[in-house]
Amino acid sequence: MGLLDDITRKKRALDAARPLPPAAVRELANLFELELTTACLALEGGLLEPEEILEVLAKGVVLRNRPQKDQLLAANHLQALELTARLCEQAATVVTERTVMAFHKVLYAGIDPVAGRYRDGIPDDAADGSVPDPAKARVSMSALSGWLRRVEMGHETAVEAHYRLLMVRPFEQGNMAVAMLLGNLILNRAGYPPVILRDELLDTYFEVVDRARTVGDKGPFRDFLLGLLNESLDLCLQAAARAAAARQPAEAVTVTVDGAPPGRMG
Repeated sequence: MGLLDDITRKKRALDAARPLPPAAVRELANLFELELTTACLALEGGLLEPEEILEVLAKGVVLRNRPQKDQLLAANHLQALELTARLCEQAATVVTERTVMAFHKVLYAGIDPVAGRYRDGIPDDAADGSVPDPAKARVSMSALSGWLRRVEMGHETAVEAHYRLLMVRPFEQGNMAVAMLLGNLILNRAGYPPVILRDELLDTYFEVVDRARTVGDKGPFRDFLLGLLNESLDLCLQAAARAAAARQPAEAVTVTVDGAPPGRMG
């Protein structure tokens, strides 16, 4: 059975399990909050350990002898996740380039004086100049906005939006983190969980992004992100099954996929 078949089957199982038990929602919310913030810092060269990120998420910028920028980015990413949740609740709100700019403004508040504005030069991750010049980048972002208005929210749209934003790199910094937020917003709107980029997969992500950018082959990039989505569906179904098992006899639990039991979480 192929990857897309797996994703379809697991998404149906997740939909059938909704609304998820409160215990599963709490478990998933805590897991995704930490993992997504950890991934954001990894993409942007942050140096905080997961336990330090947890402390920042709980208390704000409080760590001594740790980079303030990293702490701000972690705290801001929590705000970006809250923005994602609000945008998911506002079903009538269209995802456009304004959404992208809003993500960057929230994510880089207090870090980048031009947070939420497109670059005027070369982004930090392209010192060789291998990106559209600022004028062309603005045209490309307008085109991306128009495309987002026309397409249906779903996993293929999420992958393509992520890819297109990475090819444009409209900001001086934070392009990968914002692309991840955009793709996950689209997934959440379609009822899927967000994708988690674990530390051990970071190099693979950079490799498939570079291949898409330099060779024009986005197949590995697509397969990589869909693989991450498949894993997130597993996490959600497993959490739903554990929560259901805690409430009723094991033989009554039906939220399973191949022996391993969410998206929008809930």
